[in-house]
Amino acid sequence: MALLLPPVGSEIFRRFQPDSLEKIQRRHEAKEEEQQRRKEKNIEVAEEDLPKPASDLEAGKPLPFIYGDPPPEFLNTPLEELDPFYQSEQTFIVLGKGNTIFRFNAEPACYLLSPCSRLRIAAIRILIHSLFSLFIMVTILANCAFMTLSNPPAWSKIVE
Repeated sequence: MALLLPPVGSEIFRRFQPDSLEKIQRRHEAKEEEQQRRKEKNIEVAEEDLPKPASDLEAGKPLPFIYGDPPPEFLNTPLEELDPFYQSEQTFIVLGKGNTIFRFNAEPACYLLSPCSRLRIAAIRILIHSLFSLFIMVTILANCAFMTLSNPPAWSKIVE
């Protein structure tokens, strides 16, 4: 029987390791086999009976209080999925500042970088940092300001 409440405490947070990919692959294969059996037996599943993502574990939302505070060493590092819906999908989460949930694809980035590679982890840390979002917004606003100039100076083309 499925648990009604998720487990609490820091033991639920597990680092995303290469063996995590193998677990995900096994869950995905089992899910596909189940779907294949349903097709063979012509069993229709109603849409409301299909599993859905947990609304409190959406990307961009803070981690629910029921999970407690993750240990500091787990912040800004890839972790295994907490949402049962995504556990058979190839995704992992990263908890950022304020325990905000970020969800990423676990397939190799650019066909080269695995989720556990140091370069990809560094890129994720930069991406989820609040200063990166601020830098992107300032860049967009500066570009908009230069585009609105009717008679731009010569150096503005170089800056753009």
